[in-house]
Amino acid sequence: MDTNDVLRVKYYSVNDLSAEFYVKRIEDIVCNFEIETKRTDINEIIELYNIQHFFRNKIYPIQWTKQQLNDYSEIVKNFSKVIGKFFSEINIETMESMFDTIYYDYRDDFWKLIEKYKVYDKISDEIFRNIILNKHFLLEDVLKCKNLVKKFSGEIVIYMEANPFCAEMMLSYYLEKHDRNIETLYFPAELSNEKKTLILDNYIASNSPNSNYLRLIFESNGTNDLCLPDRLRLRAKRKYDEQIEVLFKDRTGFEYGVQVSFSDTLDEEIKFEPYDNRTLSVSYSAKWIKENLDYPTLLNNFIYLFAYTDLQFRSLHVSRESQMSIIEKTLGIKGRKEYSTGIAFQQIQMLAQLQMIGYCKELEKYNIYLEDIIDWFFCNYLEEEFNVKGFSFNKSSRTASYLEKCRNIAAEFDSILKKFKIYCEDGEIDDELLHISTEHMFIKDIPSMLSNKYIYPCGNEYQRISHLLFSDQSIIHYIPKLSNKYNSFYCLLEKENIYYDMFNDYQISSIDWLIDHNIIKIDEEKRITPYREKIKILNELYEHDVVCFNYMKNYQSIIMELNKIGLIQFSSSLFSKPEQDYYNYLFNKSEFDNGLDIRNSYTHGTQRVNENQNKQEYFIFLRIMILIVIKINEEFCLKYPTKKEY
Repeated sequence: MDTNDVLRVKYYSVNDLSAEFYVKRIEDIVCNFEIETKRTDINEIIELYNIQHFFRNKIYPIQWTKQQLNDYSEIVKNFSKVIGKFFSEINIETMESMFDTIYYDYRDDFWKLIEKYKVYDKISDEIFRNIILNKHFLLEDVLKCKNLVKKFSGEIVIYMEANPFCAEMMLSYYLEKHDRNIETLYFPAELSNEKKTLILDNYIASNSPNSNYLRLIFESNGTNDLCLPDRLRLRAKRKYDEQIEVLFKDRTGFEYGVQVSFSDTLDEEIKFEPYDNRTLSVSYSAKWIKENLDYPTLLNNFIYLFAYTDLQFRSLHVSRESQMSIIEKTLGIKGRKEYSTGIAFQQIQMLAQLQMIGYCKELEKYNIYLEDIIDWFFCNYLEEEFNVKGFSFNKSSRTASYLEKCRNIAAEFDSILKKFKIYCEDGEIDDELLHISTEHMFIKDIPSMLSNKYIYPCGNEYQRISHLLFSDQSIIHYIPKLSNKYNSFYCLLEKENIYYDMFNDYQISSIDWLIDHNIIKIDEEKRITPYREKIKILNELYEHDVVCFNYMKNYQSIIMELNKIGLIQFSSSLFSKPEQDYYNYLFNKSEFDNGLDIRNSYTHGTQRVNENQNKQEYFIFLRIMILIVIKINEEFCLKYPTKKEY
């Protein structure tokens, strides 16, 4: 039988769940092990090495008795002698042919053992060069071995320069976001930044570079270990654009969209209209707007008509993992510093943009401009209602170009937030302090006047609880005849009578774990019921990544309990963390390599020479300025609850 047809034991990690598959083979090998037996098959030796890992990391089948475990452990201790003897006597001249026989999953172990037993001292450069030309060779396996890389650095660099696909390995290691810890790779010291750039350049120019890696190049700012010159990034972008144009030239792909209209005949304020499964169509009452032209109502429309926020005043424009499908979460290549987006997020952005553009056009029919309303809020409303002085808003000229409007509102964005920060710190706005300040402002540093404003999830236990309860990938989500109706275990509990004995053996440990952590309980009939108030808070956190404490006072004791056991934590700032991330994505590249950078492009004069693009980005600025108005109004209303809202 071919060695590749044998289901040999392979250890992957401490979280490996494959032990059950290997129980019989491990027992057979351990029980029949004789130290004196002469072994010539490299795969047999490497298999002993993998079995050792299971024992060293205490990964055992639950059916083994304590006596079995002790006996087997004693036998496995002798494996090292056999492995060491094999590699000390290995015939270097036959290594090339030996490499051809190695089981696929054992090739990385082969090089680790070559390093562990210092066999590399006996390997000539010529033999190594021949091996790396083998069709089964993977450079990544060698790069996990520091001493091997050090000895054969010259040959490795030559190999990488001759094979552009090695660029993908560098990009994956330095720039790609991984959902688990990956092994350290040791790239040769001789691989300079110039040589790395040359490899990347050759990759971009090759016949079929992966478009995902091209996107990673031009969206990334690079790292200290992998510099990405601007010209290289531009070449990657142009190649990517070429590939996408070819890919979608026949309009193949998944289309989705948004339609927004303002109707003079619509009786209700808002109406969702059917269009097709991939297009969201919404109509708003132009009559309602015409009959309610006072500034407070026109601002409230962004909350209650356009749903820019929910009733906890959390922005609904942010990207939320809970809105992404499992395919969107896992498919493709994502950068380490990438703002994750999905179809739902993109549709929300389109909807918000069309709402803003359409609303502004409606208001202009009555000679009302949104910047006038923003000016009223900061210059009149705050002083009249809360006796807060010092805020100002420099409106754009109505005849200004969109380029001029963007530059102006970008500056006002900074000015408003700096003034609010000074007010939070001093209780007043000192104009001289504002003018003398040269401190660079970060979104995350804008404080709140409220203590414990936001609640955030934290800890591994929260991650496990939320996955088990709310994810459609949960191990306890599946119950025959029921699971297809609901998308989570939580929904099952809410809609059906669920009993302990409905679950299979592999699910019971998770059910017991939730019971032990007081998330669910069972009655005398073994019916499972949730602690509803506690799960309501956890579900809010799962859906939004943040809860606003001031609107959850009825759950205060539950919240304090969750805080005490380490499932949540408090923090205070003007914007929640999801909002901070969203604004950084829109305005700069400080946090995310794929950020739109629209604020910085106007303040630094690097925006595109395209008035239509300026127009679109002006409405994004307006949208965020409105969300700032909403957040600042919320702060004052909560801080001074006897005052009225606008």
